[in-house]
Amino acid sequence: MLVTGASSGIGLETALHLAARGLPVCATIRDLSRRSTIDEQATRRNVTLDVLPLDITSQASVDSAVRTLVERYGGIAAVVNNAGLQLRGYFEDQADDEIRHVFDVNLFGTMAVTRAVLPVMRAARTGRIVIVGSIGGLIGSPALSSYCASKHALEGFGEALSLEVAALGIHVSLVEPAIVRTAIWRETRGIARAARNPSSPYHGWFATGEELADRVVATAPTTAAEVAEAVHLALTAARPRLRYFVGRRAGLLLLLRRYLPAALFETLYFDEVIRRITGVRP
Repeated sequence: MLVTGASSGIGLETALHLAARGLPVCATIRDLSRRSTIDEQATRRNVTLDVLPLDITSQASVDSAVRTLVERYGGIAAVVNNAGLQLRGYFEDQADDEIRHVFDVNLFGTMAVTRAVLPVMRAARTGRIVIVGSIGGLIGSPALSSYCASKHALEGFGEALSLEVAALGIHVSLVEPAIVRTAIWRETRGIARAARNPSSPYHGWFATGEELADRVVATAPTTAAEVAEAVHLALTAARPRLRYFVGRRAGLLLLLRRYLPAALFETLYFDEVIRRITGVRP
């Protein structure tokens, strides 16, 4: 089982969680200099992980990792597309190269890995593909326009792909967690260059929004272990679901959006978000 983005956070926890349940797992990371963290955690949890370098934005790296796994194990039973990143900042402050990098990682990298493993699974007439999405792929958020756009795109990709490969014995599942306190909110927190500039017309709103986001993250009840458990279920269930929502807050928000009239939900949620950040009620 191939897990991308396994150097920390949800990816690392998922790799360890699957290995602890006796599944053969290859944890892949872009930079092998960060392997020590994986090895230390594997030793602490008394599990064995195979570790390979994999930069999902490099086709050569993707092809090499998949080829190595097929040669080593004879096939690939599952892939967990977890690697991803954020870009925080209002859209006007996000540069084209920054936005393209978000899509290269979150969408096109996931597509590249999936395309590489599909022939192997198709030949075996079996396989599981899990895409780790986000609540941001279902509901937009200010200062996360390109991130939400990439995650919304993953929703469409995963749903369409599931229809294409179901008759081949290949199951596709989307795991959609609420906010989880991981490194993506700390040392790997991606902020657009212009968003840091005090002369940006959005600078005050962005600063207020970041303070609100930090408070939400600090009290977030959803854990990486819960996401890993959902991934494990998607990989092992006899009839895996297309979507697995993880986290009570996300579940409540999605239920409200599903069952409330659209105008009422927008007033209760979107208008309140805008008011808290800008001080203006639409």
